[in-house]
Amino acid sequence: MKYILSFLFHPIIQKPLLFILIVLLLSIPGWIFCINVYTENPIIRKICWILFITGFPALLSWFVCLANYKPLTTVTCILSIFLFALNIFLILNFDSMLSPWILLLCHETNKGESSEFISNYAFTSQSIWTYLLTAFAVIAYLKVKKYSIRISHPKIIVAIVSVWLTIGFIQLLFLCDMFTRKNQYELQLWYGGKAFYAIENTLSNLIYSVYHLSLTSNENEIAINTCIKASQTAAQCIDSDSLDIVVIIGESFSKHHASLYGYNRQTTPVMKKEQLQGNLFAFTDAVTPYNMTTFAVKNILSTNSISLGQYWANYPPFTIIFKKAGFDIAIWDNQKAIGSVTFHDFSISSYLYSKKMKKLAYNYVNNKIYDYDMELVDNTIHYKRNKQHTLTIYHLLGQHMQAKWRYPNKKEYNIFNKNHYIRPDLNSQERQALAEYDNATRYNDSTISKILDYYRNRCAAIVYLSDHGEEVYDYRKVIGRTHEPKKDKLSLIYQYQIPFIIWCSDKYRQRFPYIVSKIKNAINKPFISDNLPHLLFTLGSIKTPYYYAERDLLNKRYKCGTRFIQNNIDYDKVMNE
Repeated sequence: MKYILSFLFHPIIQKPLLFILIVLLLSIPGWIFCINVYTENPIIRKICWILFITGFPALLSWFVCLANYKPLTTVTCILSIFLFALNIFLILNFDSMLSPWILLLCHETNKGESSEFISNYAFTSQSIWTYLLTAFAVIAYLKVKKYSIRISHPKIIVAIVSVWLTIGFIQLLFLCDMFTRKNQYELQLWYGGKAFYAIENTLSNLIYSVYHLSLTSNENEIAINTCIKASQTAAQCIDSDSLDIVVIIGESFSKHHASLYGYNRQTTPVMKKEQLQGNLFAFTDAVTPYNMTTFAVKNILSTNSISLGQYWANYPPFTIIFKKAGFDIAIWDNQKAIGSVTFHDFSISSYLYSKKMKKLAYNYVNNKIYDYDMELVDNTIHYKRNKQHTLTIYHLLGQHMQAKWRYPNKKEYNIFNKNHYIRPDLNSQERQALAEYDNATRYNDSTISKILDYYRNRCAAIVYLSDHGEEVYDYRKVIGRTHEPKKDKLSLIYQYQIPFIIWCSDKYRQRFPYIVSKIKNAINKPFISDNLPHLLFTLGSIKTPYYYAERDLLNKRYKCGTRFIQNNIDYDKVMNE
């Protein structure tokens, strides 16, 4: 054993400077990028965080020292410096490490855009800092090549490095597991469970970004080809008068925190008032097929049916059909990928806002996102439209974690606080988080009110639904969503049941009384959000080969089918047990 340990760790003890340099170059950008997330955490979590970020770089650095092969050492150091410089540049200029989104932007950038980018960012103060830090890294490498020191207390070093390398090896296994994921859904499950432990350093982050982009590009190519085919298929609006259809996609809205659905806090006073006046209809048994934004939204937009085993990319989004039928299409998305991009931002935006898709599916797309949803509405709702038939889609931030970031910190929006909740099972911080979620729900209600008021005197039908639900300390100490393989009944209730609402203006009710009657008769029918497009075709009086009456909630031939959700859980079966 003594000889084995000597063989394994002697190169590191002999070349500690090289070992440390490679680890630092691959880890420092991750520390800088994540530092705000961990600043307030206890010291133990900070130490664990440092070990997780440096684990894989330490394993790589150990292997390079062990191999003691000069060309390998040179290549590794050059790659480490390059990734260090690239990520520092991105963090300082765009508050983002390398990501699939940035790789996609680089792939789509032409020569003119490249020249413009260089002229804009080559000599910013942030870029100058990048050049200085990179020069320092190069000098450090050149010094390390020349000098070698021996360190004392090798047994202590062996113990520390052993822990380090063990963490790195586990991260390597996690990274290898990533390559077993063959589609975006499987990759997001991996991302939600293991990514934190594997991709915070620059090298594994590069590997992840390339693999994610590869998977996404393949699926998006299929989806775009589907859209091209649909854009060549006949579609017609059989109503000749002006008509406005609005779809509002909320975020992380638990119907169990809506007074519209019986919650004991007044979180949705506007929607409740509209319901009492007979303009708003709240459906009682709607669910989402996924508790993840990426796949919930893709299937909301697509004309596929999950319960029939149809994949979203093989069926066009309803925007293509509406545009073909002569509607003026606008999508105002407050989650559109701009700047630092998360997994679901990239997965959605790389498809919805690709150059081909924007040309096929929309007339207008926002180029700016806002801190708060009401700002998005204020800056888009009066946008001049060129046709008498319009389709408008709002994708809101809603109550996305953390909820306190989803509404302005002003007196009129801080309706609830921790003292309003008598919950002995929750501490002060948890009760405040609960209050902030209810405040965000109240603010969301005010945002919806702005949209309703604009369309009140037009012939308009407005549909509101959330991408998924949310747990907010409802029956256990969990806030957010979970991705365990097997879910219990209560987690299905809070994470998958969603608010689903149709609002009709007075003019719409007068012109389409038979549709309003169908809406009233359908409020208690079971519904899954991936069937939304077929209901919208009825609301918009659209004839298309992509319409299926059996999946239209307002049609007498409607059949809900089995509402499958992730991991092949039969939602209806679990609910009936």
